[in-house]
Amino acid sequence: MQRHFKNNDDAKTVVQEIEQIIDAKVDAKKDILATKEDLHLIKEDILKFQVDVEKRFNSIILWIVGTGVGTTGLIFQILNYSFQNKNFIL
Repeated sequence: MQRHFKNNDDAKTVVQEIEQIIDAKVDAKKDILATKEDLHLIKEDILKFQVDVEKRFNSIILWIVGTGVGTTGLIFQILNYSFQNKNFIL
């Protein structure tokens, strides 16, 4: 420090000013920065969301398969009825 400053008091003053600037910038960015706890909570939320999406996806697949089976059964019933009744027009 003595190469750049004339005495220790000047060096201490500059260091204090730099520390104040750094503290002010950290305080300004403190709300934006995430802590480890914040990241952990976000990971938990993402995992819960993933499980919820998988459950809903499985439910949708069941509905699609069920609707397909019901529609296929209805089509076969209509065809069966039409073959038994010659007057039935499709």
